[in-house]
Amino acid sequence: MKTNHILSIAVLIVCSCITLSSFNYKTTGGHPSATGGPGELTCANASTGCHSSASITNDNTNLVNTLTFSTSDSSYVPGQTYTILLQTKKTGITKFGFEIGALTTSGNSNAGTWVITDAARTHTITGTGTLSTRKYVTHSTNGTPQTAPGVDVWSFNWKAPSTNVGNIKFYYATNCTNNNAANTGDQLFLSSFQIHPSTGNGIAEWVDESEFNVYADQESHELLVNYMLKKECELSYSIFDSQGKAVQNIASATKSLGQNTDKINLSGSISNGIYFVNLNIANNILTKKIILQ
Repeated sequence: MKTNHILSIAVLIVCSCITLSSFNYKTTGGHPSATGGPGELTCANASTGCHSSASITNDNTNLVNTLTFSTSDSSYVPGQTYTILLQTKKTGITKFGFEIGALTTSGNSNAGTWVITDAARTHTITGTGTLSTRKYVTHSTNGTPQTAPGVDVWSFNWKAPSTNVGNIKFYYATNCTNNNAANTGDQLFLSSFQIHPSTGNGIAEWVDESEFNVYADQESHELLVNYMLKKECELSYSIFDSQGKAVQNIASATKSLGQNTDKINLSGSISNGIYFVNLNIANNILTKKIILQ
């Protein structure tokens, strides 16, 4: 997985609008069309009384925000589905929020379809006013508490448009809140991540995505990986934790055409939690989320 690209997929992560109480304060998600992307506001000015005194920082160097897209070269194949991992990190913060959208760079129109994979922590919303065709993912109430000290991470899928629409940019805004049950003192960080059309057939040339599944055997501390190859190839695996850190790599091996099943013995350092298993073929990546419990 490769992080922090300036992509032509406009992914809009809207500021979170998080506090504990009051009619104007929201833990249930960001305001529609408030990512700070083209033609959009932020949570500091999208609604009267919501984060009105928040500082706004363009996080172009990704000191706070990190987006991980599940291809190594930040490319997409029309109609394929990709995993996105979004992390925000700020020392001393315990509650966070976000909103993200995807836009074509050619005309700032909505690009692709969001697929929710963690309904307890994230959900989709629709744009407002003249931006009603735009779609976003934002935090749910259960998605605001930190997942590690000073860190929050959200994961979801994005399905590419059915045709090549050129470069796409993800615009995203995160909110690092001071959790004071008021609309003062929060910090908004705006970032973007660009992707481009694949120049080849991508992962679909090698493997049937619908046949790629990962199962956990808790007793043996193994992962069982099933997949269907369209031709013989070399492949390898890598496993990432919920914060995007690589925790295990499995060396490449030649696999035969047809149905395959691999067993991955997990290292002793891998404990219960959310992980992402990457199947790597010729610099193309297919990702599956797995929960160990």
